[in-house]
Amino acid sequence: MRTRDPELSLSGDVFLSRIVPDASADSPIIVEGGEIIYCTEGTAVLRVNYRDWTISSGGVIVLFPNDLLIVKSQSADFGCLRLGYSPSMLREACLDLEQAVYASLREDRCRNDSPKVSRIVQHMLLMLEPFFEMEDCRCIVSLVILQIRSVFTGYADFLRRHPEMASSPVSSKRKTDIFNRFMMSVERDYRKSREVSYYAEMLSISSKYLNNIVKEATGHSAKHIIDHYAVLKIKHDLTSGNKPVKQLAWDYNFSDPSFFTRYFKLHTGLTPQAFRSL
Repeated sequence: MRTRDPELSLSGDVFLSRIVPDASADSPIIVEGGEIIYCTEGTAVLRVNYRDWTISSGGVIVLFPNDLLIVKSQSADFGCLRLGYSPSMLREACLDLEQAVYASLREDRCRNDSPKVSRIVQHMLLMLEPFFEMEDCRCIVSLVILQIRSVFTGYADFLRRHPEMASSPVSSKRKTDIFNRFMMSVERDYRKSREVSYYAEMLSISSKYLNNIVKEATGHSAKHIIDHYAVLKIKHDLTSGNKPVKQLAWDYNFSDPSFFTRYFKLHTGLTPQAFRSL
């Protein structure tokens, strides 16, 4: 991915960057914290949780912790300004937001057609930039939390006052709700289980019905989505830490390390040890 200015970071919890997300179809990433991305120029197609969003100059997209991100395509001149923050900062910012409002923000996360939303986010990021440039600024985390809170509260109010501006769901409201709950369950329990029946039972529906909904939304089976997400997390754990493979097998609730190794090799073509040594 092409990069611009270096990333500005005063804390491990927050950053401001003009670097394009390095999340190609060959190398998808799972977003660890939250992000607000403002497109400064050009266009890009971002696949978030298997749904494609087109963002163009002046557009805004919001990413949440554990979102699966792929940059499907981008124009040669694509540029963006990204505000990233930790899950704990997001929780504090959204402390009093109704769950329904939070869910609607996840569902309607991209906005290209609202100059007001664009202006609010643009001015917020430009206002924060000088604080990031101050090496001794100690209030940046508090400032960002306040700004996230104001943007999310204002955006939720905008959707309430203009329901006709909400993005049209790709399916019925019930199916969309089930798919979103499925993805949130996978984000939470990918270590605990990789069986479709586990998530179907949690959602009080049959495995067949869940599979049909997921396939309609993503083009993939529910099992594919679960395994894809779990393998990405395993790759992250293998490269970002020093835990023995045996310990990772227990962490991911495999019956024994050899089963964990077979599972990983089935999906990547490599053993965990071989992947870690790359």
